[in-house]
Amino acid sequence: MSELTEPLVRQGLVAPEDLVGCTVEEIETLKESQGVTTLPARYREFLEQGGRTPYWLAHLGEWHYEWLLEAKNIAREIVEDHGDDFAPYADAFIFQTHQGYMFLYFRAADLSQLDPHVWTYTQGRPAKGSDQPFTQWLGDLAAYLPHAIRLRRDLGPR
Repeated sequence: MSELTEPLVRQGLVAPEDLVGCTVEEIETLKESQGVTTLPARYREFLEQGGRTPYWLAHLGEWHYEWLLEAKNIAREIVEDHGDDFAPYADAFIFQTHQGYMFLYFRAADLSQLDPHVWTYTQGRPAKGSDQPFTQWLGDLAAYLPHAIRLRRDLGPR
């Protein structure tokens, strides 16, 4: 993950003190909270290096540590509120929810992979796998960061 964070810090886009990672104990607690025994290696690296409060990278969705402890329950509500069956997602790892209608996840079958593809559940649509692995998804967020910062600056305080 340093290949993602170091250029952002060098360019002054991310302050080093904003890169707060999870401890080994926190990662274990997160796994327990979602009922999984393993996490993809690249996602685990992300958690360790700056994933406790990842809003330094993007303000898209809810994906900080405290939220992820409840993310499986939130995903269940999203699915069941739409009348769908949660069984296909019960063994998945939910790593982001968004505004109560969608979530991003790793399928159970992909949890032992180094860098699995990102999957999305959106109410009213079939689950969809992305054409990119997690690190590429993160890279896209990092590439968009300068534009997002300019946009926030141009819009000014709210």
